[in-house]
Amino acid sequence: MENVKQAAILIGGMGTRLGEAVRDTPKPLLEVCNRPFVEHLMLNLRRFGFHDFLLLAGYRAEVVQQRYGPNSDFVAELDADVTVLVEPGPLGTAGALKFAAAHLQDQFLLLNGDSIFDFNYLDLCLADLPEEPREWVVRMALLPVTSATRYGFVSVDGNRVSAFSEKPSQPRSGLINSGVYLVNKRVLNHIEGAPSSLEQDVFPALAESGLLFAKPYRGFFIDIGIPEDLERARTQLLSELTRPAAFLDRDGTLNYDAGYTHRIDGFQWLPGAKDAIKALNDAGYFVFVVTNQAGIARGYYNHDDVDSLHQWMRNELAGSGAHIDDFRFCPHHPEGRVPEFAIACQWRKPEPGMLVSLIKQWQPRLQESFMLGDSDKDVQAAAAAGISGHLIAPGELLPTVLELLSRTTEK
Repeated sequence: MENVKQAAILIGGMGTRLGEAVRDTPKPLLEVCNRPFVEHLMLNLRRFGFHDFLLLAGYRAEVVQQRYGPNSDFVAELDADVTVLVEPGPLGTAGALKFAAAHLQDQFLLLNGDSIFDFNYLDLCLADLPEEPREWVVRMALLPVTSATRYGFVSVDGNRVSAFSEKPSQPRSGLINSGVYLVNKRVLNHIEGAPSSLEQDVFPALAESGLLFAKPYRGFFIDIGIPEDLERARTQLLSELTRPAAFLDRDGTLNYDAGYTHRIDGFQWLPGAKDAIKALNDAGYFVFVVTNQAGIARGYYNHDDVDSLHQWMRNELAGSGAHIDDFRFCPHHPEGRVPEFAIACQWRKPEPGMLVSLIKQWQPRLQESFMLGDSDKDVQAAAAAGISGHLIAPGELLPTVLELLSRTTEK
């Protein structure tokens, strides 16, 4: 399966249960924590490597076009492609997808713009699920709940969706549809006419045909469809999306250190490195790589070589359902041959500059954050940045990560 890079977001509904709050503004664009709610969703998706955003607008579409059209400040902040499509009339969720047919990639993530489910999206995009036929059409991310009356429940047989049930009259536990889907463009063959609904018209038929699959995930979930949850989002969303960080050294920690590694054909992952990064992603951690790259100062390679290698690492990890949120590298060394880089630098470990820069930008929870590396310099940089540091030997990343995550779970 190719890496999925497109996210289509449904933002066309009227949100009538919110009354006057949506008179002039589509529900997903209501202000939550100093920006439209849907922007929190898009920024979170961007972390996972999604860079092609398709906004399927309807109600008050002019507000969406104004906010996310050409020269949009937010689109520049997002550093991604954003296309706004306006349905000609109320088409329903399935009809809106059919209308967007020419803009859809072969596989894409589809999300409701009025909810956020914070889990490892890339895991949903991994290779085939058990019992999943090659002609599968939709994968659905399910959310386990202990008590719910607002949502209908989803029944599964293994990974295959077997049935949907109506909203219960009394609170009960079960699996609900989170509104996050991995979709194959073949879904368009199962949409007939408009308006039509994915949830009411398409998904039940796909389930009956054995083409709808699902997997449960755990993570923070909020739907702003009612006033109480809109207010809860306004008070809790930022704190819920604040997460700890794992700072990782690169050479000798993620890959074999052959000396000045800078080419793809010279990069070899250490055993367990990809699995360790995915475990951190699944646990909700930011993952940052901080690496000294004195080879630039010594004239062996340049910034573009490092950037290209890091982009290749991102692509490799996406195929394993994993991602790195951000990289920092220091090109300096006091004994370098390239004059502009032959300096002492506060970014070069054991100095903490790279970590401090990431902390300032991403604002992780420091108490639970940590640094892992194969050099005393890594531990010293961590201490100077105010987080715990752990010295590990090459190949020890995965067991160390699992041990640290187990301690967090036990608290």
